[in-house]
Amino acid sequence: MNSIHRLGVGIAALVTVATVAGALFIQGYSTAQQAAVQASSQSVGVSAPPSATLGPEIVYVNPVPSPQVVNVTQTQPPAGPPPVIHVVVPSVGGDDGGADN
Repeated sequence: MNSIHRLGVGIAALVTVATVAGALFIQGYSTAQQAAVQASSQSVGVSAPPSATLGPEIVYVNPVPSPQVVNVTQTQPPAGPPPVIHVVVPSVGGDDGGADN
């Protein structure tokens, strides 16, 4: 790879890192600003009721229906051995495969 290509890839990598880091920074800054605004609006003279007097909450859930039963009445017979194919290749020339007869 030429040095100009290496320089281009390096600059592209730096730009990518800077873009991603900038986006994360801006996202964190805006989230922090929203949290600060919400915290300041909630702390203006609003008193929370004591939560120690609350009792347990009971939630009823419908049971899951039982799955349907599938009965297999007929199966396929077991597969037999695969067919054997014999390929006979005639020899070309005088070589008989190395036997000394």
